[in-house]
Amino acid sequence: MKRLFSSLLAGLVLAGSLFAEDSFFDSYVYQSWSSFGGLTGTTATDVIQTSDGFINIGTYEGLVRFDGLEFTALRRGKDNGVTFASARALLQDTNGNMWVCSNDEGLQMLSPDGKNMTFTTQNGLPNNSVRAIVEDKKQNIWVGTSAGVVCLTNDKHLINPQFEPGTVAKGILCTSLYCDTAGCVWLTTENEKGLFIFINGLFRSVPFMSSFGDFTATAITQDKYGNYWLGLGTKGIYQIKNGKAARVLTGTLLDYTATGTIYPAPDGTIWFGTDEGLVAYNNGKYYECHIKGIEGAKINKVICDREGYIWISTDRNGIGKLTQGRFKMVKNSVTTNAIAEGRDGTVWLATDEGVLAYKNDKPVYNRLTEFTREIRVRHVEITTNGDVLACCYSKPGLIRYSVRTGQIKTWSADDGLAGNKVRVAIESQPGEFYVGTTSGLSIIHKDGSIKNFRQANGLTNEYIMCIYKDKNDLFWIGTDGGGVYYMKDESLLGRQTSEHGLPGNIIFKISQDKQGSYWICTGTGLARCPSYDSSQLRLPTEFQTINSDNGLETDSVFQIFFDKMSQAWITSNYGIACAPFEDFVAAAEGTRPKIAIKYYNKNEGFDSDGPTSTSLSMCDRLGRLWLATVDGFAVYDPQKARANPVLPLVCIESVKVDTVEHKNPTDYIELKPGTKRVEIKYTGLSFGAPEKLKFTHRLTGFEDDFSEASGIRTISYTNLKPGRHTFMVNAINGEGLISPKAETRLFVQKPYFYQTKWFWVLATIAFFGTVVTIFYLKQRRIKLENIRLEGIVRKRTKQLEIEKEKSDQLLRAILPDKIANELRDNIHSIGENFPDVTILFSDIENFTKTSSEYTAEEIAFALNDLFSRFDERAKAMGVEKIKTIGDAYMAGCGLPTPNERHAEVMVQFALGMMEDLKAYNQKAMIKFNIRIGLNSGPANAGVIGKTKFIYDVWGNTVNVASRMESNSVPGKIKMSKAVYDRVKDMDLWFHGPIECDIKGKGIMETYDLVPGEKK
Repeated sequence: MKRLFSSLLAGLVLAGSLFAEDSFFDSYVYQSWSSFGGLTGTTATDVIQTSDGFINIGTYEGLVRFDGLEFTALRRGKDNGVTFASARALLQDTNGNMWVCSNDEGLQMLSPDGKNMTFTTQNGLPNNSVRAIVEDKKQNIWVGTSAGVVCLTNDKHLINPQFEPGTVAKGILCTSLYCDTAGCVWLTTENEKGLFIFINGLFRSVPFMSSFGDFTATAITQDKYGNYWLGLGTKGIYQIKNGKAARVLTGTLLDYTATGTIYPAPDGTIWFGTDEGLVAYNNGKYYECHIKGIEGAKINKVICDREGYIWISTDRNGIGKLTQGRFKMVKNSVTTNAIAEGRDGTVWLATDEGVLAYKNDKPVYNRLTEFTREIRVRHVEITTNGDVLACCYSKPGLIRYSVRTGQIKTWSADDGLAGNKVRVAIESQPGEFYVGTTSGLSIIHKDGSIKNFRQANGLTNEYIMCIYKDKNDLFWIGTDGGGVYYMKDESLLGRQTSEHGLPGNIIFKISQDKQGSYWICTGTGLARCPSYDSSQLRLPTEFQTINSDNGLETDSVFQIFFDKMSQAWITSNYGIACAPFEDFVAAAEGTRPKIAIKYYNKNEGFDSDGPTSTSLSMCDRLGRLWLATVDGFAVYDPQKARANPVLPLVCIESVKVDTVEHKNPTDYIELKPGTKRVEIKYTGLSFGAPEKLKFTHRLTGFEDDFSEASGIRTISYTNLKPGRHTFMVNAINGEGLISPKAETRLFVQKPYFYQTKWFWVLATIAFFGTVVTIFYLKQRRIKLENIRLEGIVRKRTKQLEIEKEKSDQLLRAILPDKIANELRDNIHSIGENFPDVTILFSDIENFTKTSSEYTAEEIAFALNDLFSRFDERAKAMGVEKIKTIGDAYMAGCGLPTPNERHAEVMVQFALGMMEDLKAYNQKAMIKFNIRIGLNSGPANAGVIGKTKFIYDVWGNTVNVASRMESNSVPGKIKMSKAVYDRVKDMDLWFHGPIECDIKGKGIMETYDLVPGEKK
């Protein structure tokens, strides 16, 4: 009894920490970035979201722009037009200008049109240390410094506002500025009683604050109801309502800690950033945040972005984002193995430390939860009368708990079970149970007798993973490596494995959908068995497999189950995911190649390491999903979860034209004649899951349709035709929502003069004029000549006919008629022998494996980049490129133009190829390594064919060069002795001689050349 009382007391304490009703922050997931995450420095002084969707962060090292994945820093640099080295406070005004307040460099306005302005003490600022900035309703900019406040009018004139008599305006150190809904500007300072409001041209003290004695105002804001919230340092939070100020006792750290920022979110929540953490006011309650990274941190700013995510800038923990997740996570550091719902709505959880029970989302305690404490429970099942079956992985083995009476009945190996490690148990009929253990199957009868099935009884694999009873009382028994066994009336009917069509033999779970189809989860794929009449005691005849090829991203599926919204959910090593049930069916039937499956991660609130391979999750009577995880469990309500309706934004960040980069590209970019390459970098703005953003793009005049959606954020175009080309790009977020409009950029490719219409008009006129003139002169000359030659022509025509007949007879007398006809028809083969040339072969190491890891487009792009470097070098060195075959490159020297130094040239060319490869690998996404072979000697070459010509080289020299390459080592150059004899006097270090068994040639003397080594 004492043990029961102590365990219940411990459980109540645990419940208070796990399922407390005041856990406002339980549904939030926090993600932060510091100097280790890409943010410059660890202090974020300010944070705002600009109209283009970017998160802008102020740091002591400059302004940082963030798109969710990549940080881009902006600070003072050579010729970049930026004057600040630090960014203390930020503001984007109504006109889109970005105002950056620095520690010592004054204030700079960054204008969208590039007309930036800088304000310092030289043109009117009280001090160059700017602490706060705000825009009023008239679009004036108020600037607070460490030595006073100024107002910057629309025409950029600085005005020094006056203070009411009795108040010293000079020496005021501003801490914050705020403009309320009425347009009044509020000022807080470091001075005592430093709270002022600008009314009728003067900064005035707030009258009703005089009764508070000495105070230091640290923050002020106004909520959507018009009430003011005021932070008075360690005196706590005050609310100004109906012209009266009263202290608000919150029961949190707000009561004794200085509040530096207050933010009223659009949803009504008020966020308080203090010197020691974060507090939220929601629905009349105050909640302290105990999330790691926020708790104890000095909060400098809190904002809500356009999608509803909360961003926090801190003093030493960088920048952070709070996301209200769709999952209610209960992380108790205990693995949950199975979850089942009782007939009374109680949810039972089998964990590695016993059975847990929840009713109405609150933990409940009973004899079963006490009995199983510190026992590893692998499965829970509910019987027809509401009893709970708990499967233990040690003695007592199987437990039956009566919810109605509280009685417990146990079975173990001592009672006749096949083993004490019970994986699963189900009710076959009232009072009778099928029990799967790691050492066989047991059937417990109503009379208490037990019948076991092991290898001797036909169960060749005794490790039972799951048991499913279908609608016709046929039992499907999944095993660990032995496939599926079928049993009816306590008799084994047969077994099916991968040889019968199952994707794998490790069976995790078996279930049926509403249509009667069976779903079998294996370690190598998900199988669907279409509904059939199992009452005829026959086994399934068809299995349809779904795996990673169908978009699951994995082959190992632990469980599939279905919610009330016609969604199918799977668990795997990748976590949890869902897709429409009909998509799974279509993929199984082969009518849909890919399933558009959605995986949930920390960004959606699923902050867990995921499920185990043996876990069992479920959908309760309310339609909520209870998900078993390795560190607790999660609850998800698909009916309440709604996709973020905010559309993503897309932005073109930069355009690179050949080697010139345009950081802030305009809507129109003119490309000079001869422009070879245009590279466009773009990004998307959707902070829910920025890593899941995909993009489609199109360039008019180059592409007919938008591309397939992909995560690539850079695209290149080469050799654009003259004319106007519009680039368009859309962003698609993880919810499938597309940006409201495509981001566009117009490119105008200017032509050379010979590419213009005027050139062709003038060329046409000149051509036809020349033709007419030549024709006229020629006709005139012909007419005169015809008069003179007419007689001669008639005389010689007869002679020519006689001579032609003689020539034809002579040719046919020397050659056969067929050869003569071919010569007459100009059919020929031209070949030439070269006595001494050098041939080179190169090949990419492991190209077949490498090409299988990338798309055809990526491989083609990489090969083109590498081989283009080789081609340019060959042209410069007088080397003749023969051809490329896949990843092989063939070249020669000494043909068709003889070259006495052919061997030396080819060795230098081979070394140059290695240099080109090194330069390529420094920037390439796909890294390559090559081997090279060289041989010298005689060869034949020629042009063959009449209509389709090819210049080719053949002979023994070519064959040996190919063998040199195939016997070379990646990164080295192998040459025959013939090459070595011609180049051995070069200032190079040769390894050899090396005897190699050359295919078709036997043992040959070869030499290796390692790039970079010299004598």
